[in-house]
Amino acid sequence: MGTRTAAVAGAGIAGLTAAAALARGGFEVQVFERSDQPREFGAGIYLKENSLPVLDALGAGDRVAASGVRIREARIADERNRIIVSRRLAAERLIVVQRGELHTALLEAALAAGVTLVTGTTATGARPDGTLLLDGRDPVRADLVIAADGQHSRVRNSLGLTKASRTLADGATRLLIPRAEGPVSTEYWAGNRRVGVAPCSAQHSYVFIIGPEKDRRASAIPVDRDYWTRVMPHLAGVFRRIPGEVGAHHAHAYVTCHRWSAGRVALIGDAAHAQPPNLGQGAGLAIAAAWRLASLAAADDLPAALRTWEQQTRPGADTVQRLTTAYSLAGYLWPAPLLPVRAQLFHRLSAFGPTARQWEYWWRGGVHAPARPALSAT
Repeated sequence: MGTRTAAVAGAGIAGLTAAAALARGGFEVQVFERSDQPREFGAGIYLKENSLPVLDALGAGDRVAASGVRIREARIADERNRIIVSRRLAAERLIVVQRGELHTALLEAALAAGVTLVTGTTATGARPDGTLLLDGRDPVRADLVIAADGQHSRVRNSLGLTKASRTLADGATRLLIPRAEGPVSTEYWAGNRRVGVAPCSAQHSYVFIIGPEKDRRASAIPVDRDYWTRVMPHLAGVFRRIPGEVGAHHAHAYVTCHRWSAGRVALIGDAAHAQPPNLGQGAGLAIAAAWRLASLAAADDLPAALRTWEQQTRPGADTVQRLTTAYSLAGYLWPAPLLPVRAQLFHRLSAFGPTARQWEYWWRGGVHAPARPALSAT
């Protein structure tokens, strides 16, 4: 058997992880990116123990660790600014880093592994035999096609794999501000509005601001500082640090699929399981799934290997997706008089033995102890 080939649609975090892992496994890999310059939108990103070992194995972990901040405590504060959930993180890694730093580290890892990057080229579909269809170019035939082309994946849609693709009632504004925080991540609640603050570099903190999409002031760009200061006056210092015309706002996405593969084509990342970022696991799940896929791709029967990959990987991803979506919906199911009940419920879930253990599992993104899982596929 000669050198196997792979064609990847999309040079985002998921696509570059898959490309780098496949190339290190002996594949000849081409990545097709629709933009002229690969880049990652957004501000910061949480990386946990389902993705950090993969980054280490790809040679990107040191750069990510050096540029990001290792968080020592993760907290949730209720409407009265009382800490209702607190997780000490001495025994495991949680790193918050700027998305651009992660993307650059993965791009460099992919190129160093021999990946060929083709920019200015849009994937328009695929065929189960391993053919990637490209706008304005001849189709590319490969042993394996990876669809990492996002929530609105044209590859997924062309294969009839889409079960649901929609936006939810809430959305997030993400931005960077000058850092004044220690190594602590805190999410603050105010009814159906939330603000998270975590340091992501020596100079910057990552801020996400979540509210109802129907509230124009909650989703405004530039951020309506006066509005948010009234909502959360105890965070006035955070809002004052927001620079002028910064931030990007997106409604939360939700994608499910009938299957994650068709013949020699596999879906990863938002193309397979776009989800609200409440558990900070969208990218982490994609990174872990891409690594596992690459570890199985050398099988003689590749379509069967992809089905095995989905059987092994999808249950945990589906569980995290359901929970993070429920987290979004929970914000709209509590009338103001019952908000203290919500706070007490979350506190008990995070502190009571059996549910606390499940909380840890969900929060890590479907990774059981030990904190650093093995990277083998078995």
